[in-house]
Amino acid sequence: MRYRLLCLLLASTAAGVAWAQAPAAGASAPASHAKAEARPAWHELNAEQREALAPLATDWDKFDPDRKRKWLEIAAKYPNMSTEGKKRFHERMPQLAKLTPEQRETTRENFRRAYSLPPDQRQALTQKYQELPEDRKRALAAQAKAKKPAAAPRRPSTPVKEASSVSPAR
Repeated sequence: MRYRLLCLLLASTAAGVAWAQAPAAGASAPASHAKAEARPAWHELNAEQREALAPLATDWDKFDPDRKRKWLEIAAKYPNMSTEGKKRFHERMPQLAKLTPEQRETTRENFRRAYSLPPDQRQALTQKYQELPEDRKRALAAQAKAKKPAAAPRRPSTPVKEASSVSPAR
């Protein structure tokens, strides 16, 4: 259980950025129509935004407007990050940008679960993980990776009324 929480916490660390992204479903639009809506273009960003979003430069103009808006919201937080935070952010950004909508949803769920823990417990788990030997960390990563194909986004199920129990409106 502890190791599962540790893996969850690690996965959620990368999820901080992805959590704010909206799914890119239906992103294929006619080129002329998409170009008109997909603002701002990379060259229209200010210097601070381009610095924050630098790892996305080659793909930026391919993003739909909603994804651009989400990334711009994240970029607004960039100046307040520590040097180490900025470095991690840039290292993880290309991976996060390439997630499928399903993977983004799973990542968001992991983030929510991890942040439902009290901050001191999260910090203790993170510290405990960081103290693990490298081979144990690799084993945990492999174990988490092996479980990924079976993992699907979990959503609360709502009971569906059977047709016989629903009375027609009159």
